[in-house]
Amino acid sequence: MMLKAKSILLFSLFILWAVVGKSQVSYFGENLLNSEKLAAFKKTTTLFTLQYADYAELEKFDQAIKKNWTITPYKIIKPEELARYDTLSNYSFFYFDGYADKLDSTTNVNVVYALKLVSPSKKPKSKEESVLATVTLFADRATNLQIEIQDRYTGSKRTIRNSLISTLYNKSNFLNWSPGFLTGYLKQINDGLLANENCNLDFQFYNKVRLPALAKETLYLPEYIKQVFSSKLTLLPTSGIIAEPYNYKLKFVTYKELDNLILGNEFNVKYLIYTQRSNDKIISVYDSKDDKIIYQRFYPQSPNFEMNDLSEIKKVITSIK
Repeated sequence: MMLKAKSILLFSLFILWAVVGKSQVSYFGENLLNSEKLAAFKKTTTLFTLQYADYAELEKFDQAIKKNWTITPYKIIKPEELARYDTLSNYSFFYFDGYADKLDSTTNVNVVYALKLVSPSKKPKSKEESVLATVTLFADRATNLQIEIQDRYTGSKRTIRNSLISTLYNKSNFLNWSPGFLTGYLKQINDGLLANENCNLDFQFYNKVRLPALAKETLYLPEYIKQVFSSKLTLLPTSGIIAEPYNYKLKFVTYKELDNLILGNEFNVKYLIYTQRSNDKIISVYDSKDDKIIYQRFYPQSPNFEMNDLSEIKKVITSIK
């Protein structure tokens, strides 16, 4: 089903983009606490929108949301239904969006799954929009290019914006997106906002208790990590220096297999998510035991996955042991 431009609500992201930097999942509970926006959010029903292709797996996405989303009641709706809720103050929204930020001659493209609260404004016939959280997505090249050059398009801003939103919901391929991945993202956002916190992960974060268990356990890698290698040379670091190899157990699995492992109750798994964002990358490791993140590393100016990214995980493990 194609999303018609006239049927989708135009969202605007009013957010301090500088905050969305080193962490793949960001939330801003502390920032919003004093403004009473956070308290207002906790009284809403959160509406989740998905890509149209995702509704074929609606049951799995519902299972993923239900597993960790406790801060508000929720409902999954179709994207074209957003407009009917936009003027109501008792709803919050998860939706896809994209933007580009420019620094000197460099353009950075960001594709996000964002949580927004709409509230009445002091100004007549207007509303205030607050973004409470974002998840950075690893989008396909065509989507990134559309965002990067959208300011060169002719036509009204509304038309250009609708074209982008239609692409995100209908055509875009998000490599780090699945029901299982979503439940880990929501765990961070839900718990962070419940605690009235901001996400404050630095360049590197790791759990000193759980991460060393990978020395004896299998680290699961989603199949897209293998697919992004155009050749074995891609595995080599740009520096040309190869670190000590990751010689613990690794296993590549399909999205379906990994989703079943994450959402199932048979046993716990630790799995890696690779997020590429313009010229940067973020490597994250989650534990399906309670869907908490146990490792994250931000790599500026190094977008491609390398074997050294795994070596860095081993380096941390051995330093703890």
